[in-house]
Amino acid sequence: MPEAFQQSGASAATPPSDTGTFGMIAQQSQGGEDPSHGNKFGTFNGVFRPTILTILGIMMYLREGWVVGNAGLLGAVLVILACYLITGTTALSISSITTNIRMGAGGVFAIISQSLGLEVGGAVGVPLFLAQGLSAALYMQGIVETWMYIFPDHPRFLVMLTVFGLSFSVSVMSTKLVFRAQIVVMLGVILALISMGLGLRIHEINPNPTLIGDFQEGDFRYLFAVFFPAATGIMVGSSLSGSLKNPRLSIPRGTMAAWFLSMLIYLSLAVWYALLGTPESLRDTQKIFAVEYAFYGPLVLIGIFSSCFSATLSSLVAAPRVLQALSLYRIVPFPGVFEKLHKGEPRNATLLTGALAFVCLLLGDLNALASVLTIFFLVIYFMINLVLFIEHRLKMLSFRPTFAIPSFLPIIGAGACLLAILSISPLLGLMALAFAVGIYFYLDHKQLETPWETVHSGLFASVANWAAKRVFHTRASLRRSWKPDLLIPVERSTQLEGYYRIVRALTKPRGSIQVIGILSEECTYAHEEKELRALVNDFQRDDLFATAALVDSSEFCRSLKTCVSVTRGAFFKPNTVFLSIENRTQEELQTIVDMARDNDMGVMLLAYHPESGLGRERTVNLWVRDQSPDWQLGLKLSNLDYAVLMSIQLKLNWQAHSRILTVVREAEHVELAQRFLSNLLAFARMPSDVEILAEHGRFDEFLRRAPRADLNIMGLSEKVDKAGMERLVRQCQGSCLFVLDSGYASALA
Repeated sequence: MPEAFQQSGASAATPPSDTGTFGMIAQQSQGGEDPSHGNKFGTFNGVFRPTILTILGIMMYLREGWVVGNAGLLGAVLVILACYLITGTTALSISSITTNIRMGAGGVFAIISQSLGLEVGGAVGVPLFLAQGLSAALYMQGIVETWMYIFPDHPRFLVMLTVFGLSFSVSVMSTKLVFRAQIVVMLGVILALISMGLGLRIHEINPNPTLIGDFQEGDFRYLFAVFFPAATGIMVGSSLSGSLKNPRLSIPRGTMAAWFLSMLIYLSLAVWYALLGTPESLRDTQKIFAVEYAFYGPLVLIGIFSSCFSATLSSLVAAPRVLQALSLYRIVPFPGVFEKLHKGEPRNATLLTGALAFVCLLLGDLNALASVLTIFFLVIYFMINLVLFIEHRLKMLSFRPTFAIPSFLPIIGAGACLLAILSISPLLGLMALAFAVGIYFYLDHKQLETPWETVHSGLFASVANWAAKRVFHTRASLRRSWKPDLLIPVERSTQLEGYYRIVRALTKPRGSIQVIGILSEECTYAHEEKELRALVNDFQRDDLFATAALVDSSEFCRSLKTCVSVTRGAFFKPNTVFLSIENRTQEELQTIVDMARDNDMGVMLLAYHPESGLGRERTVNLWVRDQSPDWQLGLKLSNLDYAVLMSIQLKLNWQAHSRILTVVREAEHVELAQRFLSNLLAFARMPSDVEILAEHGRFDEFLRRAPRADLNIMGLSEKVDKAGMERLVRQCQGSCLFVLDSGYASALA
């Protein structure tokens, strides 16, 4: 019987929770007593009893015999064990996670949200809300089938309407009833089981029960899908952790004891069904075999009605609190509507839940509802096991559960869930997983603010750390994975502001930016620091990885050299120095180029045109020097890789018109140059609309008459000539970017 879910408190800062059929705490009702502030529960009352009463429910009476009739005794045992393998590993995972986090009455939403953030928690919370609506419909369908068994002449639609109206009305009027009904329901279940067991004394026993059935009404996967809701209910104890005397002790003990005892009961009842019934009689869903072959049938009817009715109330009370909890953190649309409380109750969320349950009740029979519900809960259990496995693999000091389990158990649980999802219905399973993943990306795009610490960032840091180590140990070439990781030294924030647009265009979407603020004036240090960090934050909002470090020094080149030396031992070190030639002497520029070469870094020197700047940012000219007569295209180009790669970056980010230009001294070499540029265009996989211009003449003359561009990309010699660079800016009448390769990039890779 699936779990229900409720918010653990009225405060928006309190993480919501989920509970089982009897796990709903009456503190949500107006004037209800909050167990967390009164007497605390022990293992039996707080975990074991509500958990086992959640598990031993409708499917035990109405569908276990049907499973035995189709699969035979051994087949039914395999179905039960398959269900309990998944719920058992998930129960262990839940127990381990809940003993590592602080949670009031937290359940699956709180567990996952506090571990991996609201995005992942919401991806599970939304399906959980839908599952609760389906659960209510499933339990009401059980009441309807039982009623129609007793009174077959009653109009089915009228019975459905009456059951829904009564259940919905009671759930709206009193949530305390759900929690207080535990003792009564437990007594009903015990009497029903005793009556069924004593049936062996008054009915004829089949000496040769069918061991393997013919699966007449469905294969193993279908029987599993229908029966799986019987084994759920394992999250009740974790949801009541705030009301337990010792949750870290009670949750594992109570949950696993209930799981083990309920499995024994289901296995024993499978034998009971096989000994008393024939396959034909067990498959007959028009009759309730458990009632007819019990010692006293009315006791079983009491067990069915009490279990189904209280489970219905629990779902109808719990699901609105799922929706309200999701609304509190702005996870669902129209949060303002569903987060409102009316006399302490989420009335709008309750109305939507009732409508969902009623539609499902009208459209689906018991088997169909159970199958769909199975998919939802398998997705939820898959996420729980995955969360624990991730926390295991991160090996963070914060992960110290008092109930520790081996890391292979959550992997088994997650794998079994995924296999079950794809086996039951690959299409429906993939749709459910895609639905959850879609919610995650939607919430990730919303950039929700999680009000508690998670391991979300630790997950990505761990993956990055693992990847960096792999790269370090393999020592593989990085030419195919090269990206511009710029080191930008500045003395004033206005310099970085002037670079902003060109730097963003050169690095998006996968490059990175490391700003070194070399500040010398103490009176403006605080102001410059504030402005630099604001600009770095702007880069980050543009989805670029950007950092800033500040150095208090009046020695620009010496401080830059120190910073570069420090970064050499880092996993993710910058590969290119970027700065403007403005206000830098030729000696300083030469020192920077030499330093970059000594540290295997590339160089980009920006020379702005004093009037046009970057113009309209619509055209880019890539200049290729004359290589006559040896116009050979190889994997490693002669100081051309950076230039080609940056021209591609600018074309994509500026949506620019690009040209590749060269001028040769000898007319007979023009054709070779054109062929070289055409091959470069093809093998570098540059956009096909890039224009090629190869002419004969002198470079300085062609420079003046060539088509103007907003930015010209040219090669940079290891021997710096600042005056020559400034002259080229004047001649081509546009800004220039001079680049020197590091030797670790390849435009053809």
